[in-house]
Amino acid sequence: MVLNPNAALQSTSWGIGQVMGQYFSLAGYPDVETLVAAMIESEDAQLDAFRAYLQSTRLAASLRAHDWASFARGYNGPDYTANHYDTQLSAAFQRLISSPLPDLTVRAAQLYLTLRGFSPGGIDGIAGQHTLEAILAFQASVNLPQTGNLDDATMSALVPPPPESISN
Repeated sequence: MVLNPNAALQSTSWGIGQVMGQYFSLAGYPDVETLVAAMIESEDAQLDAFRAYLQSTRLAASLRAHDWASFARGYNGPDYTANHYDTQLSAAFQRLISSPLPDLTVRAAQLYLTLRGFSPGGIDGIAGQHTLEAILAFQASVNLPQTGNLDDATMSALVPPPPESISN
C-alpha cells in the first residue's frame, strides 16, 4: 500500500465472492477505490459485485449449468486443475443441495463469537463442533449456564448494544 495504493487494491481479492480489485469495472464500479469502499460497507454490496462480475464475464451461465470445469477455468484461470477447483466446486455443491440451509441465527452468533474472540471455526451458519465449543466457552466467560444452546440469554449477551446516538 505504501509503494502503490492503486496496485495494492487491484491485486487484492474483495468480498464474499473474492473479486480481484483489477476487475472493478466488471463488478460494476467506476474505480477500485469505490469497489473497496462498497466491499467494506456491506455483504449486500459484496454479493451484488460478485453477481455483476459473474454476469460480465458470462460465468453465471457456467454456474447455472453446473459446468464446474468451465467456471473454474474462467474464475481461477487455466491452471485450475492443479488445485482441483472444479472438483471442489462440485463437491461443495453436492454438500449444499443435500444439507439443510445454513441457520441465520447460528451465523449471526458465529460472527459475534468471532468478534468477541471465541473461534467458532468459521461463519457458515452450521452449528458444528467448533461452534458448540465456542458457545460453551463464551457462556462460561459471562457466567451463563453452559448448555451450548443459543438461547435468549446467550444471544443477548453476545449481541453488542447499539451505538449511542449522537445528538447535536
